Amino acid sequence: MKTTPPGYTVSIEGITEPTSFRFLADALASLWSTLRTLPLGWTQYEAYRYFFGPGAADRTAAFLARDGQLRLTFVLLGRTRLLRVAPATQGPFQLAPVTLQLLTTPEVAALRLDAPDDRPHETARCA
Repeated sequence: MKTTPPGYTVSIEGITEPTSFRFLADALASLWSTLRTLPLGWTQYEAYRYFFGPGAADRTAAFLARDGQLRLTFVLLGRTRLLRVAPATQGPFQLAPVTLQLLTTPEVAALRLDAPDDRPHETARCA
């Protein structure tokens, strides 16, 4: 008989620090919140919305029960990134959804959609 793990760890390789949560739903909400700040293409966004949007805890729990962990990849700036959800055996555990801690690298800073930048933005034209 499988036992429920004491928590869950989520991370995005090269983008976030691994973070552990007491509850799977909180871990997935935090992961999805962070993914939405990255410049994912439409197809990747929709695929990850399936995994981490409504009903995500049940789908992910089934993956974890079957495979032991959930490992997904996506391409960002020409590099394959590994997104991981796995049972955690020790804390400290976050007790509510939180923004995942981004790595402090220039590459990560350049990826954030909500980061201020000096690039010109296209303006909408009215007909």
